[in-house]
Amino acid sequence: MSKFIFILLLLLAQLIRVPISLLLIVLRPFFPALKARIDFERKNSAEEECRSFGKDKLRADYCFEVSSEGELEQVRPILEYFLSQKKRVEILFASPSVETKCQKIARDHKDLVRIFRVPLVTHLFLIQTAGGFITAPKIIFCRYDFFPELLILKFLGKKLLLVSGAAGKKPSWFKSQVYQLFDVIVAANAKEARIFIEREDISSKKVSSIDFRIPRIFQRAEGAAALLSSPSLNPLQNYFNFLKHRARSSTLILGSAWESDLVVFASPEWKKALARDEIHLLVVPHDLSPAALASMKQHLSKLFSGVPICEISAEKNEWESTTKGIVILNWRGILCELYTLFDLVYVGGGFGRSIHSVLEPFLCGAKVFCGPRVHRSTEYDYVAGVAPDEIRLLNNAESFYTLFKEKAATAPDSSIRKNLQSESALKMKAVMSEIESC
Repeated sequence: MSKFIFILLLLLAQLIRVPISLLLIVLRPFFPALKARIDFERKNSAEEECRSFGKDKLRADYCFEVSSEGELEQVRPILEYFLSQKKRVEILFASPSVETKCQKIARDHKDLVRIFRVPLVTHLFLIQTAGGFITAPKIIFCRYDFFPELLILKFLGKKLLLVSGAAGKKPSWFKSQVYQLFDVIVAANAKEARIFIEREDISSKKVSSIDFRIPRIFQRAEGAAALLSSPSLNPLQNYFNFLKHRARSSTLILGSAWESDLVVFASPEWKKALARDEIHLLVVPHDLSPAALASMKQHLSKLFSGVPICEISAEKNEWESTTKGIVILNWRGILCELYTLFDLVYVGGGFGRSIHSVLEPFLCGAKVFCGPRVHRSTEYDYVAGVAPDEIRLLNNAESFYTLFKEKAATAPDSSIRKNLQSESALKMKAVMSEIESC
C-alpha cells in the first residue's frame, strides 16, 4: 500500500509542476532571482554540449545527477574512471556554482559527455529528461536531491544507484520509500551502510560503502606536482621552488584561514621565530574578497609588527626570495595540492563555526592542527581514528607554538597514507565492479 501511495505522489508531483512552472515564467520579469534561474535553465537549448546523445542516435552508458560542486567532486573518481574506459556519460546538475566545471568536463570530452541543467523552474522536466536528454540505462544519484521526475524513471526501466548515501538520524517517510527504489546503494561510510541495512531494511547485497573523498584526494595529491608546475601558475614558480628547498620542519601553512584563527599566534615565540626566519608562514584565507584580504593583512600586521608581510596573486607578487616572514596567497583552486609541499598544516575554522577539511592535508602527507570546534566534522573523527598522532586539536590556543615545535621534530608517518591508499584502491575497485554489473 505504501508503495502504491508513493508512486501516486510521484505522478501527482508531475501534474502540479506544470501550472506552477507556467506561473513562475509569467512572474519572471518581476523577480530578478527567478529570471536568473530561468535564463540559466534555458541555456540547455542553446549550448552544443547539452545536445542529447539520442539526437545523434547514440546512447549514454551512465547518467549522473549532482546538485552542486561538492557532489561533483564526490563522484569525480567514478566519472573519470568511466571516461577512461571511453564510456558515454550524461551529467545533470542543479546549481550554477558547478556550471563551469561541468562545461569544462564536457568540452574536454566532447564525444563522451553531455550536460544538462536540472529544470527546477521551467516546466516539462519529465519530458525534457525522460523523453529527451537521458538515454543512459543507469542513473547515479549523489547524496540527496531525489527529484520525483528522475525517480519515476525507475518505472520506465531505468536502474537507479545512490552513491555517498547517508540515511541520517530519522528520514522522512518519503525518503524511506525512495531508498527502496535503488538497485545499488554505496553508503558514505560503514556506519551509514549499517543504517540502510538494519533500519531501512535494504538487502545487504545492495549496500556497500566507501568515502569517495579519500580516492579523490589521493588522486589530487598524485597530480599535485603537475598542477603546481603548470603554465597557469607561472607567477608562483619561484615561491614554490623556495618552499621545496626549505626544510619542511620550518614551514607552516594556514589553510582556509579566518581572522579568528590568528588567536593561535598569541605566544610571543611566534613573532620571534618569524622575525628570525626560523619559521616561514603561508596564509591561504578562506575568504579571498578584497575587503577580507585587506582585513586579514591588517590583523597580521598588528599581531606581528615589524615582520614583513607580502601578498601573492595573479595581479601582483610582492614576494622575493630574500623575503622573510609571512606570505598571504590570493589564489583559488590549488589549496589541496599546496598541502603536498608541507609537513605541518593548520586548518582554519576551528575558532569560528567549525573546521574546514582536515582530510585533504592529512592524506596529502601532513600533520594537522585545528581549533576546538570540530563537532560537525566527520573528517576530524576519521583522521583522529586512523592516525591520532597526526592531528592535534588546540583547546588552548597559546599551546600552538610548543605543539608545533614538538610535531616538527619528526616527519609525518607516510606508511599510514600508503596503507589507506591501498585500502581505498581495493574498495574503489569493488564498488566500480558493483556499479558496472548492476
